[in-house]
Amino acid sequence: MFSAKDNTDVKGRILEVARRLFIEKGYNGTSIREIAAASETNVAMINYYYHSKYNLFEYIFEEAFDVVMNRVFSVLRSDLPILELIEEWIDSYYESLMEYPQIPIFILYEVNQHPERLPERIKRREPYDIFLKISKRLEEEAQQGNIRETSVLDLLLNILSLCIFPFIFGSLAVKVTGRSMDEYHEVLVQHKDYVKRFVIQALKP
Repeated sequence: MFSAKDNTDVKGRILEVARRLFIEKGYNGTSIREIAAASETNVAMINYYYHSKYNLFEYIFEEAFDVVMNRVFSVLRSDLPILELIEEWIDSYYESLMEYPQIPIFILYEVNQHPERLPERIKRREPYDIFLKISKRLEEEAQQGNIRETSVLDLLLNILSLCIFPFIFGSLAVKVTGRSMDEYHEVLVQHKDYVKRFVIQALKP
């Protein structure tokens, strides 16, 4: 019989291996048997702890998604000057996605396979008040001549696409360029500064 510590160790080992394999191979490219072999467990144990591959995937996704959303929303709720807030917003995405590179992969899977679930995940975090506040701030700054007139949706789409695509492209970039993942991470650190300059420049009147 497993002790509580054994249970925790086994569950943790399964999670770590599943994270790595989902990142490397995607959801559809990863099998329960691969996770079992790499974590030195078996299919029955994975089903006992997580019930299915999708439940395991969802557990990992929710855990990481919570951290990312909390960081991003914390920045967006702040009263920083608008351009500084936008830089911090971009920082929060890049830093979170470097820590949780599985997030873009999971989002793509959810959008393709369960398109109704991702909006529900976001709605549970009550984003409307936050984006209403940002929308009002953008409007006020534009009226004062500090920035160009910009909708919060346009700004959100720009930031999301510029921040998320480099992480989706990561595995392909490493293979095509012959760089290591560590080298690509160095590129991402520099690219983050480029994205901040690009977004800020687009907002300047």
